[in-house]
Amino acid sequence: MRPFYSLFTVVAVLFSFCASAQTDQPNSFGKGGTLIQHDRPFRDAAAKSFNEGLAPFFHGVASGDPLEDRVIIWTRVTPETMDGSPVSVEWRMATDTALTEIVATGSFTTSSSRDYTVKVDVTGLESGTTYYYGFTAFGANSLTGKTKTTPTADAVDHLKFGVVSCSNYQAGYFNAYGALAARTDLDAIIHLGDYLYEYADFVYGSDSIWADRQVEPSTEIVSLFDYRARYSTYRLDTNLQRLHQQHPIIAVWDDHETANDAYSGGAENHQPDTEGDWDDRLNRARKAYFEWLPIRDNGEQRVYRSISYGDIADLIMLDTRIEGRDQQINDIEDPALYAADRTILGAEQKSWLFDQLSSSAAKWKVVGQQVIFSEFNVGWAGAATGASFQQTENLFLDIWDGYPAERQEVVDYISDNEIDNVVLLTGDFHSSFAFDVAQPPVDLQFREVPGVGTLPFYDPSPNYNPTTGEGSVAVEFATPSINSANFDENIDPATAFGLQAQINNPIVPAPGISLGNPNPHMKYVELVQHGYFILDIKEDSVQADYHYLPILTDSINESFGRGMYTLNGENHLNAATGPTAPKTVQDVPAPLAPPALVSAVANPDQLPGFRVLSVYPNPASEFAYLHYGLNKTMDLNISLVDINGRVVKKLEQSRKPAGLYTLASEVTDLPSGTYFYRIASGNHQSTQVLIRK
Repeated sequence: MRPFYSLFTVVAVLFSFCASAQTDQPNSFGKGGTLIQHDRPFRDAAAKSFNEGLAPFFHGVASGDPLEDRVIIWTRVTPETMDGSPVSVEWRMATDTALTEIVATGSFTTSSSRDYTVKVDVTGLESGTTYYYGFTAFGANSLTGKTKTTPTADAVDHLKFGVVSCSNYQAGYFNAYGALAARTDLDAIIHLGDYLYEYADFVYGSDSIWADRQVEPSTEIVSLFDYRARYSTYRLDTNLQRLHQQHPIIAVWDDHETANDAYSGGAENHQPDTEGDWDDRLNRARKAYFEWLPIRDNGEQRVYRSISYGDIADLIMLDTRIEGRDQQINDIEDPALYAADRTILGAEQKSWLFDQLSSSAAKWKVVGQQVIFSEFNVGWAGAATGASFQQTENLFLDIWDGYPAERQEVVDYISDNEIDNVVLLTGDFHSSFAFDVAQPPVDLQFREVPGVGTLPFYDPSPNYNPTTGEGSVAVEFATPSINSANFDENIDPATAFGLQAQINNPIVPAPGISLGNPNPHMKYVELVQHGYFILDIKEDSVQADYHYLPILTDSINESFGRGMYTLNGENHLNAATGPTAPKTVQDVPAPLAPPALVSAVANPDQLPGFRVLSVYPNPASEFAYLHYGLNKTMDLNISLVDINGRVVKKLEQSRKPAGLYTLASEVTDLPSGTYFYRIASGNHQSTQVLIRK
């Protein structure tokens, strides 16, 4: 059928962008596309880059990695003088929003060595309890955060989690985070990676909102300062701040927290000749991640771990990206792809995973991981484009399809050990999917078709019945992106909807010829919309409810997409008639403003609407970086002066719109000593110390 062929003419291009390497080179997709270079535009005059009312805790609060008797609480303090001196921050934990029913208090000393972040593992708490917490420094209070410990064995019969991944600051607004922050019945947020993206400003995203969504640094992030400043940019986003304020988070990284298509020994988007040693870059990225995320540090900076939610669920978080992954092989005809020892987990993590699955006494074994586990059959898309089956399949080997022997080993382990109720949670792909995990889901055969050539035929698998679900050993839910580009942004909506309708239905490329259904185990697919899903866990069922929101307008109005569920012991999916009901007990949300302190006094020397967020390194020997924010358009004059007030370097003299900025200054030509950034605008000025060592 000719209209069907016209769909195929763009599928290979679409697949190439969405699933293969997203390189940082310009292209010409046009408005709403990706990878376009532009000069920095002026922001809306009303836009603010930071909330001055939160000083000195501009980046909000967060909590994470809850256990029965403890939870991590987090903040970042921004001292007015960043000379490397330590800062003492007081913290408190209470059972009420006013923070009067105190259950624990303490202090934490931070400094520039950890980017002034504060992480406290608060112990001695009651299980299954909602707590509120806050911080104090420099006579001011932080926002009050809300968190929750995990329940004991038989103390819970209903859990709800928000499941998210892939938030690209320049692709749109974080509306899904805002919608989740407004919910009052969640036990935690599960973040499956790509919390941030490493690309330079105006390289990857939607140019229709770039004026309001500038990232810092404006270059690709490689150094420790770069990663820290990028986290700073993200954590000034109001929706993300509210998400962290209202819910604990359980997070793992994917590739973009370091570089695109990373593996244990490198990444597609890492060039050693210009960006240095991979291990050095990875260590810097890891350090920044553990500084800025409320994740418990086990001393080895590993992210795979398990968290028990009573006897109803064990949450098993994996690292399929960095820990043990072999380099991608983007060729299905390479015998090495099928080697028995080829791994995405690494031997140690795989052994740990199998032990977790076997030893779990919980009803549901929930495995959070980064990339699609189930077979993703796309070779058929090359049939009418001139691209071969092999060329098309080669584009999708960053997922578990690129590690088939180990995937089979995991499936066999679940099956051979009769482990029921395994639920896989997946991010990375930017689109929504729900799968029966069957291996194989189809019997792939190649046949010669007269007048056409050799075509792939997807015959029914003897090991899986897509109608009854028999043969499925687990289920998999893949979350849409918060806002990172998917199929409609990369090509066009019509093509995306066409592919969405075809990818898990019988393919009829010409009258009288049916290739079969390439993905009968794919029970739900949505390739266009962005959002999240709610994972609802009860004794007898687990359901994923998919919710979608706009990304190019600032709105948390959402729509319900689909609910997919599995029943206890069945290990396959069914379509729900609607979303699950809210939990019967709702939490009281944390207040939207910090508690006031009488002793909090504004510094008259601060330049109104201007704030230094970081000076790094300090002391400096080669380059110094000044990371700052503007809440309004200013005529800025920034100089470096010595202790006598003599200007030694003129650094910046220009009109700047509201936004976040990084100013790099070489200091190798300066004698050792104390200097000051002098930032002036109109009749106001502010200073910041810099030590040249």
